[in-house]
Amino acid sequence: MAEEFAKIEILVKGDEGQMAKMLEYIRSNSSIGHSFEIVVDPDSDGTRKFYADGDGSFFIKHIKLNGRKFKVDKEGNVTESYLRSIQ
Repeated sequence: MAEEFAKIEILVKGDEGQMAKMLEYIRSNSSIGHSFEIVVDPDSDGTRKFYADGDGSFFIKHIKLNGRKFKVDKEGNVTESYLRSIQ
């Protein structure tokens, strides 16, 4: 049986790609056998924690920024191949 993937679309203001970079970082660390916790707003009373299971629902097949797949380097910068593709 083929794996099923759900498509999530997020529209963000601006084109700095911060949301896409964050999601790509999560994708690159959500591999099979690796799980971790994601903490949202740790300094507030409403802190939420999400368990990222690379074997399960946090397995991300790919991320697209403006319709194109991309990756980020270890410093969090969008790779040159993506930047060349949008010029």
